[in-house]
Amino acid sequence: MDEQSLLIKLLESGWAQCAAVASDHGNVLLTALVAGLVGGLTHCIGMCGPFVVSQITARMEHVPAARMGVLTRLQGALLLPYHFGRATTYILLGVLAGLLSDGLTALIRTAWLAPVLLSAAAVFFLIYGLSGLLPRLTPDVGFARRFGTVLSRPLKSLFAAPVGWRGYGLGLALGFIPCGLVYGALMLAGGAGGAVAGGMVMASFALGTVPALCAVGVMGQLAARHFKSLMTPVGRGVMVLNAGILVFLAWSHIA
Repeated sequence: MDEQSLLIKLLESGWAQCAAVASDHGNVLLTALVAGLVGGLTHCIGMCGPFVVSQITARMEHVPAARMGVLTRLQGALLLPYHFGRATTYILLGVLAGLLSDGLTALIRTAWLAPVLLSAAAVFFLIYGLSGLLPRLTPDVGFARRFGTVLSRPLKSLFAAPVGWRGYGLGLALGFIPCGLVYGALMLAGGAGGAVAGGMVMASFALGTVPALCAVGVMGQLAARHFKSLMTPVGRGVMVLNAGILVFLAWSHIA
């Protein structure tokens, strides 16, 4: 078998696995996507917005005035390499979560692990949904911001010119910032079972977080925060609904 045929076989096998995961875990993938969308609007703007704005400022400083057209500004504001880097980190973490849960299930021969992980994800999302109603449950984004600031110090050279591979590297590194929302998504990834399923769950979550952060880049942080204030009540309700769906899915695994 030549290299081209082998590559085609691998692609076909990978596509088949992804299609099987999408068929078997479509509800979990959709839940992860919605969690990313809602979390992006109600949480990521506040925590990750400053990193987005600082990157855009640095990018614009390195673009000559003669090339400062509308398309160049839009391309710089979207920060696609940065988002690809974040997604890569999330997917790798999802693969690890899927592998670990799959290995534990095989080791202890129990069917309870997936429902437990799905229920844990429901708790994380419920906390975010109720955080505005119950202030004591409000996630502490201060620690995550401080952690991100500490992490950004050794990455100054990347922040100075966050284009191309530098932007991608920033995304890879900042994807490790502690975040309860990411923890909940990782619980989902583990509950899906298997490396491919875990990676796809986190890919769906990462995709959901992109629109809000792109809005920060395009509209500016102040405008995005104003939009966030309009969407927060709706987002809380959707997050609580997400938690309910996960509890139902966990119960379905047991029944």
